[in-house]
Amino acid sequence: MELIIIRHGQSYVNLGKWHTLKTMDTSLTDLGHQQAQSLRDWLKRRNVRADALYASSMRRTQETADYVSEALGLDAVIDHRLREVGNSHLDGEPVDEPALPRSFATKKGLSQFAPTVTDVDNAESWMHFRIRLGQFVEEKCEQHKNKTVYVVAHGGVMSAIIDNMFGVGLQRSCDVHTDNTGWTRLKYQSSQFADWTLHEFNRVDHLIEAGLG
Repeated sequence: MELIIIRHGQSYVNLGKWHTLKTMDTSLTDLGHQQAQSLRDWLKRRNVRADALYASSMRRTQETADYVSEALGLDAVIDHRLREVGNSHLDGEPVDEPALPRSFATKKGLSQFAPTVTDVDNAESWMHFRIRLGQFVEEKCEQHKNKTVYVVAHGGVMSAIIDNMFGVGLQRSCDVHTDNTGWTRLKYQSSQFADWTLHEFNRVDHLIEAGLG
C-alpha cells in the first residue's frame, strides 16, 4: 500500500489566541483555503489518481479534504481515529465539541502515558494516540493491499505515525514538523530491511508554485 498523508490547511487554531475562539473545531483561514486550492490544482495538473481517501472528523481536515476530493474524484471517508491528539478520550471516542481542549500538557519529563491535555476528563495519552493511529494504518494496509491511499489529517497525526513506523520508544528526542498542506508519501512493502519505506516528506511544491511557500 502506498500511503500519502496530508496535513490540513491553515486553520484559526493555528493562529493561537485560543481564548478568543468560540470553538476549537475551527474552519480554515483564507490562507488555508488558498493552500488547499493550490494542492488541488497541483494534483489535477499531474492527473494524480488514488484508490481511497480518508479524513479526520475535525472541520479543518474535512474542508481540506473537499479540495483533495475534487482532484482525486473520490469522496472522503471520515474516520475518528485520525483526529488530532488530545481530541479523543482513552477509548478513542471523540471529545464533544464544547469540551474540546484548550490546554495541552507538556510532555518533557513526563511519561508518554500521561494525559496529553489538562482540561478534558479521561483524556488520552500520546501512546493511546499512537495506538489508535496504528490500528487505523494496519487496518488500511490489509484493506487496500497494493493500492494508493490518501489521508487528510493533522500535524500530530503525522508525527505519531512516524513514531510508530520508526519504532520510537517512550522518550522521543526529535519532533516531526509538517507544514500546512504539506504531504508525505510512505510505502508498505515488506523487505529484508523494513516493512515501511519513507519516500517523500513534507512536500510543499504546490505552495511554492503558487507563491504561498
